Amino acid sequence: MSLEQKFRKKFILHRTPSEDVSNEIKQGKKFIVVDEKFNSPVPFGYMLIDMKYRDGSFKTLVPQNLLFFLANPGEGSIDDALDEIGDFYENVEEFEDGLLEENGESVQGTNWAVTARNAYSTYLINKLINSNEKGPEWNEETLKSLNLDDDFVDRRVKAIAAIALGKTAEQVKNYNLGDILKHITINQRKIEQLTSQEFDKITCWAGSHYEIKGEYKHKDDVEYEIDYRHDTNHKAGKKITKKQDVQVLDAKINELEDEIEKYKENGRHDKMLRRMYANLKYIAKEDPQKQLEIKPS
Repeated sequence: MSLEQKFRKKFILHRTPSEDVSNEIKQGKKFIVVDEKFNSPVPFGYMLIDMKYRDGSFKTLVPQNLLFFLANPGEGSIDDALDEIGDFYENVEEFEDGLLEENGESVQGTNWAVTARNAYSTYLINKLINSNEKGPEWNEETLKSLNLDDDFVDRRVKAIAAIALGKTAEQVKNYNLGDILKHITINQRKIEQLTSQEFDKITCWAGSHYEIKGEYKHKDDVEYEIDYRHDTNHKAGKKITKKQDVQVLDAKINELEDEIEKYKENGRHDKMLRRMYANLKYIAKEDPQKQLEIKPS
């Protein structure tokens, strides 16, 4: 099924007759697709938006305050914004999941889901960090509500960051995480470029080119490859470690998050707040590309 067909199917299945709009609003829906002929009074607190999609269009009712939060991320009540965006994202995902899976752009060149996720991330950051004359600092009240001052929770958040960053067991052995992280040993094939000193050690000049010395040709654990050039100044080659035992972390991030959730009662956005905390405190400064996914809950 093409992206266009998926969209059309979703529209037909989810559009709401005018007489049923009030029921959708009572259920707390934040993204209500209505019939093209919708001509009823727009419910209080909502806006009727005509959205373009390729050669067609559709109409939807969206809360005015939600539009404000999306258009002005970081402004207004943080808690209200997180709840509104979370609800909205869930409704959009139900309607637009085929487009989200393929990262399609749905309306007027704007992907509702991406916009919602970006705004949601901004509000999470504002919930975690205060800005004042001295500069940004952690919101201690929020950290306390997330139990990040509790050793059980704090060590698991550190472990989650270590997994996201791809740390080895050796790299985290000094961080008191041994009882949390599962270690496994893998055999790793490693390829390194030879240094000039290593090249001189394993080769000899054969009159017209370099040759690998006999004692380095048939080793069980290491293999060498060199460039055969008629140039005494060209010293290039590789050292291939055939088998190297490496300890890696085998714990799963979702398992650690489940442990935290079982340990304490969680608020709706606590899981994502802890993820954002791990991103800001540990992951982003070392490798921004490995930050944990943030998704409105």
